[in-house]
Amino acid sequence: MKFFWFLVFFVFGLNIAQAGIVEPVFKQLKDPNLDGADNEPSTVSIAITPDGKKMFLMDHLATGATDGHAVFIYDLTTAFDISTMDVSNRTIVNTTGLGDNLSFGNGNKTIKFNNDGKKLFLFNENGTAQFHNLATPYDVASISASTLIPDDGLNYKSAYNSTAITSIKGVAFNNDGTKMYLNDGHKGSTDVTQIKLSTPFDPSSGTFEYNLNTTSTVGSGTFTMDIYFDDDGTRLYISQGLQNSTGAATHIFVWKLSTPFELSSATYVEKYQIDGNGNNVSAYGWTFGNNGMKAYIATEDANADGDDIIYEYDLTCPYGIVLCETETASVTSAQVEIAKNVIYQNSSNIFKRFEWLRRNEENTNLDSHNIKFNINNPILSSLKNNLENSLKNNMENLLNETKFAKASVKDNKYPNNKRNWSYWSHVDISFGRVGDTSSFKPKDIKTKGIMFGADKLVNDRIFGYAFRYGNDEVDIKSDANNELDSQSVTLNIYGNIPLKNESVLNALIGASFLSMDQLISGATTGERNGKQFFTSISYENENQYTKYDLIPFGKLEMGVTQFSDYTDFGTSSTNSVETHESLTFKTGYVSTGFKFDNILYLDDRTLSRNGFVEYIYDLTPDIDHHYKNHHDNTTIKKTISAHSLHNIKGNIGFEYMKKDGYTVAINYERYQSLDDSAHIDSLLFKLGKKNNKNANLDLIYKPMNNNNTEVSYLKELGNFNLKLKSNYSLFSKIPDYGANFEFSGTF
Repeated sequence: MKFFWFLVFFVFGLNIAQAGIVEPVFKQLKDPNLDGADNEPSTVSIAITPDGKKMFLMDHLATGATDGHAVFIYDLTTAFDISTMDVSNRTIVNTTGLGDNLSFGNGNKTIKFNNDGKKLFLFNENGTAQFHNLATPYDVASISASTLIPDDGLNYKSAYNSTAITSIKGVAFNNDGTKMYLNDGHKGSTDVTQIKLSTPFDPSSGTFEYNLNTTSTVGSGTFTMDIYFDDDGTRLYISQGLQNSTGAATHIFVWKLSTPFELSSATYVEKYQIDGNGNNVSAYGWTFGNNGMKAYIATEDANADGDDIIYEYDLTCPYGIVLCETETASVTSAQVEIAKNVIYQNSSNIFKRFEWLRRNEENTNLDSHNIKFNINNPILSSLKNNLENSLKNNMENLLNETKFAKASVKDNKYPNNKRNWSYWSHVDISFGRVGDTSSFKPKDIKTKGIMFGADKLVNDRIFGYAFRYGNDEVDIKSDANNELDSQSVTLNIYGNIPLKNESVLNALIGASFLSMDQLISGATTGERNGKQFFTSISYENENQYTKYDLIPFGKLEMGVTQFSDYTDFGTSSTNSVETHESLTFKTGYVSTGFKFDNILYLDDRTLSRNGFVEYIYDLTPDIDHHYKNHHDNTTIKKTISAHSLHNIKGNIGFEYMKKDGYTVAINYERYQSLDDSAHIDSLLFKLGKKNNKNANLDLIYKPMNNNNTEVSYLKELGNFNLKLKSNYSLFSKIPDYGANFEFSGTF
C-alpha cells in the first residue's frame, strides 16, 4: 500500500515538473480594413461587448480621413466570431470637437467601459481623455458634446504621481470602479500606477495608491501596452509591443495577486510568446471575451508587411494565458452553498414536523410520512421557467385513526399511547439555480434527501430525533465543466417547550458530516470533507388574534461548518494543481412573521385555512478562502459573499376533511429574494379517502409534472400493508403509465 501511494505521488509530481505554460489556441484572423491594406483603422486598442455582438477599434495613426480621432464600430453576426465582422458596414465615430483632442500624430489610444457599459472612457498616451455617458449600454455611436463628462481638464500623466507618467499605454478598472490602473509602457521605464477613486468610475476623483515596477520583469528597452485583470482580480496581464524590430518576439506577461486588485500583492508568474498564426506580432491592443474563454489581439503583423490584423484565440480555461485555475471562487462558493443547504433542509423538515404536530394536535396518531418536491430557479426572470411542482405524497394520513380524538398534545391527554413513539419520514427533492456575480458563475443545484424521525410526548413536551441522508449535485455554468457531488448524513435532536400565555419554544440541534467530490468533465479532480454543527430556535405565541388565529413567531438559526484542506489536481488540459487550505465559517439567519390558522367545524366535516408570512435576513458574513497554485508559492484569497440578504416567504393552504375519511387539500408557497430574482414556488393538490375497514384510497394530480395522476389503494392487514398503485399522464401525446404492488410492515 505504501508503494502504491508513493507511485501515485510520483506520477503527479512528474506531471507537475514537466508541465509547461498554458497557451491560447489560434483560431482565425481578420483584417478590419476595407481594402485589406494598411489603412484606417491602424488598430491600437480593442474592446468587445459582453454578448459578443459588437467590437470597437481605436485608430492611432495621424494619416487618413479620420486622422487618428475615430472609434470604429463593427457588428458581429455570430457572437465572438470575428469572421462575421461586418467590415463594409462599419460605423465610424469621430471624436473631434467633443472634448480633449485624442490625436497627436502617431499615438496610442485606449477604449474602456465601466461595468454596465453606460460609461465610455477614451484615453490617449499623452494624458488627455474623453469620458461619455451612454443612455444605452455600449452605444458608442450616440456620443456627442451633450454626453461628455467634464473631467476638470486633468492631464492623467501627471494627475496622481509626483513623477509624471511618460506614456499611458493601457487603462483598467476593478469590478466596482473604486480603483483605476494606468500602464506607463514607455520603453526603458515600465510600471503600472494604482489609483483609488473616491467616486466609482470617476478618474477625476483619484488619489495615488501604489506603483508596480515592471521593468525588471519585461526587460529594459521594451514597450508594454494594454493591461487586463481576470474576473476576480487575482491575475494581471500586460502585453508587449514591438521593440523597433519587425522580427522581435513579443509576449503577454502574467502576475498573480494574493489580494484581488491590489498591485502591492502581485507576484510575477510567467510570460506567453504571442503567436500570430506563425508570425511575431505587436500586441498594441487586446482584450478578453466570452467570460474569459476568448482572447483578441489587435496588432501590426510584423512578418506580413505591417498589415493591421485582429487575431482570435480560444482559451483552454477562463483567462487561460500562462496558467489555468479552476473556477476557484465559484467552486468554493458552491461548497459553501451545499453546507448552507444541508442545514436548511434539515431544519426546514423538522420545523414542518412541528407545524404538522400543532395542526394535528387533536389526532391520536402522530405518524406522518411525506414526500416533498421543490423546484427553484433564482436567477431566471421568466415565470414560465420557474414555476415548477412541489408535491406531497399521499402517505400522510395512511396510518391515522378514522375518527378524531379529543386529546390534546399540549394538554398531555393521550388516552392510551402517551408514552408511545410516533414515527415519521420525509423525502425532499429540489432543483435550484444561484445567480452569478462578477466573480461567481451561475450554479444549478439539485438536492435529494430522505429523513426518518421519531418523537413522543413527555411531560407536556415533545421530544424527538431525526436522521437525514442527503445528496447535493452542483453544476457550475462555465466552459470548464466544473461539478460538485456531495453526500451528507445528519443527526438531529429536537423538541418544544410550552410557555406561559399560550406560547411555545421550538428548538433543534444537529450535526452533519459531508463528503464532496469535485469533477471536471466527469473526472474527479479533488475530494473534500466537512463537518458542521447547527441549532435553530423559534418562538410562537399561540394566543388567538382575530378569527384566523394569527400566531406571531420569530426564528434564529446558526451554524458552524469546517471544511478540510484538499488538493485540486485539475486536468491535463488545464495544467493546474491547486492546494486549498482548510476553511471554517459561520452561517445563519434571523426571521420573523406570523402564521394564521383557522378551523371551521361543520356537522360532519371540517375546513382548515392556514398559511404564514415570514421575513428572513441572512446573517452569513463574508467568507475568506485561501489557496495556492503550483506555478508559484503565493497564497491567494477569495471572498464569498451572501447572494441575498433580504428574503420573504409566504404560504396559504386549504384542507377539507369529512369524518367519513374523504380529504381534499390545496396549498401554495412562495420564497422570494428581495435582493435579486431568486424564488421558489410550491403547489399541492390532494384527494384522499380513509374508511373504517382499514383501507385507504388516494388520488393525486400533478399539473406541473406532465399532468401526472396517481391512484393508490392501501389495505391494512394487522401489522402489514398491502398497496396497489397506478399512474397516468393525462394529456401526454405518448402516454406514461404504470402500476406496482407493494407489501410492507409497519411500526
